[in-house]
Amino acid sequence: MPAPIDVYLAMHRAVLEVMSEDGEVEGLLVHYAYPSADGFDLVEVWESKEQLDTFNREVFPKAMERAGIPMGERQPEPVEFTPTVVMTPRAFSSDAG
Repeated sequence: MPAPIDVYLAMHRAVLEVMSEDGEVEGLLVHYAYPSADGFDLVEVWESKEQLDTFNREVFPKAMERAGIPMGERQPEPVEFTPTVVMTPRAFSSDAG
């Protein structure tokens, strides 16, 4: 995303605040961001597209407003993919399916 990493950090803080107040949206498996040549890149893996859509509808706009980032600014273009495998520490616990 062509924006300074500070923009991401402000967005991240605002998302956490909104979810703390309104309740978390379920389904996020992995979220990571890292600096890139033109700002930062962000990768998320969700259990379902519906859960991502709920986050984008109910949390993201509130967080953007709270962070002072106009929704009219250029939005990132998501690249959708279906992961072949996602491993988290939970996959190694005895109660994992």
